[in-house]
Amino acid sequence: MTQAIQFERHEESAAFFSPLAAMAFAEDRIEVRTDPLTGMTAIASAGLEAKEEMFLGKTDWAYADLLVSRSREGCFFCPEKVFEATPKYPDELVPGGRLQRGRALVFPNLFPLAALHAVVTYPERHFLRPSEFTPSLLEEGLGAAVDVARRAAAHSPALTHVSVCCNHMLPGGASLVHPHLQVFGGQTVPWLVQFYWDRSADWLRRHGESYWRTLVEQEQALGERYVWGVAGVHWLVPFAPAGAREALAVVPGAGRVTDLDDEHIAAIAHGLTRILTWYEDEGLSAFNFTLYGGPLDGSDRGFPVVMRVIARTAFKQDYRTDDYFLQKQLGGELMFAAPEEMAARLRALF
Repeated sequence: MTQAIQFERHEESAAFFSPLAAMAFAEDRIEVRTDPLTGMTAIASAGLEAKEEMFLGKTDWAYADLLVSRSREGCFFCPEKVFEATPKYPDELVPGGRLQRGRALVFPNLFPLAALHAVVTYPERHFLRPSEFTPSLLEEGLGAAVDVARRAAAHSPALTHVSVCCNHMLPGGASLVHPHLQVFGGQTVPWLVQFYWDRSADWLRRHGESYWRTLVEQEQALGERYVWGVAGVHWLVPFAPAGAREALAVVPGAGRVTDLDDEHIAAIAHGLTRILTWYEDEGLSAFNFTLYGGPLDGSDRGFPVVMRVIARTAFKQDYRTDDYFLQKQLGGELMFAAPEEMAARLRALF
């Protein structure tokens, strides 16, 4: 039976006289994978896996601890300053101006990039290693983020989209080491979000079924890249990853971030903890994740709630970035190891 989603891969080779083989003629095999929905390409070559440490590196935790210590005094996300140094919402949106859920605190971003741009942080925790993002901490943070998103959507019907994002550590784009999430939403839809919506809507129109639901069903049946699923949340490794060590969570039953219930959030938090702990076990410390969703107006674009999480360059002295022209300007990505191998390693951790 023909599968609806075709996982296409193409092989080519580069031939040269190699100094690694005493200038003998050598041929390097290259595999190019194409994402079935977006058309984005991910590339691997025979020798690339050995270069992963050059790109991502290993965390210098002594140097990280030094930065954490130096940045603690005067940190305006820490409990001594957070209530005097951060903005507040109007009472009609959030009574008291800031929203609290367990250890998580939500307030407006002082330098907003959208109509809704909130910060979710843990005032008592100035720094968290990836493995210290426990399920309960993530449940509180993600739950607080979803709560403020619901309030904003109800208060401002013109909002069209909302996502929950995280930049952790300097190589991940964070300006502070203090851990925090961001809730980002507005009327103008970010290009990539619109692209996902459009491609997903086109797939729905042509096939009569959500691409993402089909993806989960096919990956479960294949078993090569599917990792774990519970409470309607499915974790897998993408066929053509869009970032280093990328893992993907799909929630086919939730159309928008604001539709997530407590069981969804708990399952996302549980899986995310496993991924982040694995990153740390591999010597990594910086990461990004984004929790996307469909349009807030309720229209069915065939795009449910999806989380993407990627590892970034390990924090150390003189760290280098892990993306360059291929990612920033050609829209491609490197694969240091096969997604099937990554999925097999992750399944054991779940």
